Amino acid sequence: MRSIAFATLGLGLCLALRASARADEWTKTFAVTGKPELRVETSAANIHVDTWDQSVIGARVTTEFYKIGDDGIKVFDHQTGDSVELEIRFPQDVLALGLSRRRVDIEVHMPREGRVNLRTGDGSIRLSNFKGNMELETVDGRQEIEAVDGVLRARSGNGAIRAGGRFDRLSLTSVDGRLEARALPGSTMGEPWLLQAGDGSVILQLPETFAADLDLATVQGHIVLDLPVAIEGKKHRNNIHGKLNGGGNLIAIRTANGPIRLEKL
Repeated sequence: MRSIAFATLGLGLCLALRASARADEWTKTFAVTGKPELRVETSAANIHVDTWDQSVIGARVTTEFYKIGDDGIKVFDHQTGDSVELEIRFPQDVLALGLSRRRVDIEVHMPREGRVNLRTGDGSIRLSNFKGNMELETVDGRQEIEAVDGVLRARSGNGAIRAGGRFDRLSLTSVDGRLEARALPGSTMGEPWLLQAGDGSVILQLPETFAADLDLATVQGHIVLDLPVAIEGKKHRNNIHGKLNGGGNLIAIRTANGPIRLEKL
């Protein structure tokens, strides 16, 4: 009986130590007014930003197999008025290990309208239900952007970008990754739009009545048009210039290796 009791106690201690080593958490709230500005920067964490009906920015950093503190993940925060900045830094020796089980997630809830600037190196970005000016960048990670409204500029070194919402300006760039954009009714073109992929397909969905000039080009791929386009000049398999519903501001779509699809919502 004594041996069983010691074994049970030992197992419980091991599980407790393992749990503490596996997870850690940091949280903080920032009171804001009006339309806040959020900046998040990290070298190797996932970023998820969503909105809520509160005049507060709530930030939460969770880790697996990392500790938060002087010898581990460091969280730096700064607030000036309605501008909030978060920076998450990794120890250099920890980054060198590259353990697959290690993970850091940054979750933020903020008011619906404002400005966001989100940047991560080795991690993904998810942005939902936001209205305003949006600038996103990943070095090695995908981006999921949904139900947004406003101006979007998103760049990825190695990773797909999928975006959906009502846009006033749209710029998506990926060196190695697929691009998918869904522009909802009410989208406008105060400035030209650009979708550019180095290695990957590009899909753009537009309302049936959307008006724009088109400049579509792929080096190794083909172009599929599901909307009525008045083609200017000679139609080529991988290069098309034309007008959609009489024309307007320019939509330029480029890819070096992959097809281009222009689809109706």
